[in-house]
Amino acid sequence: MQPLEVLGCSFLPKIQFVGHLKEVFGSDFIEVKAERLSEALKDLSFKVTDFLDLDGKPSGKYIFLINGADSSLYGDDPYINEGDVVTIVPISHGG
Repeated sequence: MQPLEVLGCSFLPKIQFVGHLKEVFGSDFIEVKAERLSEALKDLSFKVTDFLDLDGKPSGKYIFLINGADSSLYGDDPYINEGDVVTIVPISHGG
């Protein structure tokens, strides 16, 4: 699915943070200008450097949901659109 555009401008999907990421970013939600998940994560890497793997794809250290569905259902680097909510869930292990 291609991103929606109006006059050449991409829409702003929302990024929702879960767990300690709320504190890291100081908010539950932010909006980013991005057409693909990796672009959004790259924009956030100033605070969290391990959202992307060495190939620039979403890393396995987090669960990335697009509108509540695992982002991997949409491919390695899915498109995101206005109205989409990308939820980033840290993977935590106890022991």
